[in-house]
Amino acid sequence: MAESISAQVRFCPVQESELGRINELCNIPEIAEHFESIPPVSMEATLALWSYIQSGIVSLWCMHYKDRIIGGAGFYSQPPGTRLSHSATFFLYIEPAYWGMSIGTKAILYLEDEVKKRGFIRMECLVADTNPRAVCLYERLGYELEGTKKMAFYLDGKYTDLKILGKIFWDNLIEEGLHHR
Repeated sequence: MAESISAQVRFCPVQESELGRINELCNIPEIAEHFESIPPVSMEATLALWSYIQSGIVSLWCMHYKDRIIGGAGFYSQPPGTRLSHSATFFLYIEPAYWGMSIGTKAILYLEDEVKKRGFIRMECLVADTNPRAVCLYERLGYELEGTKKMAFYLDGKYTDLKILGKIFWDNLIEEGLHHR
């Protein structure tokens, strides 16, 4: 059954009319505890995200299952011409009722395709130690632990470490001729 649900999930670029649902998802406690923003995430903050999407700094897709948005997946990057513009930093969130159904795997693979199409040579993420499920998923998909930011994430009155995980897209690097974007 999990595979059939995952197979039915569609990725569509977020629309302004969907920002209310995105804000609702960002305020679900099991999702919010893994975000940088401390909940409650205001609608104003979500509207600021929309301005980043419009400017091209952030790319975000809604995950649709049947007639419902069940999550979001996206990435951000530095502007072209910077020493970091070859790397995309991804993020992912799924409504808890849909966890464990291979949707996260499908989302990461979708993001990888998008990132490769845009010529990035690496994709990375930051994951709090408090989210071992995510770390396991990313490592299973070939992301390697590249480092740890000590006490970088504040949650429930405590500081915890952030893991830096990354994956190099060697085909894009070779196509690029090892040159900077």
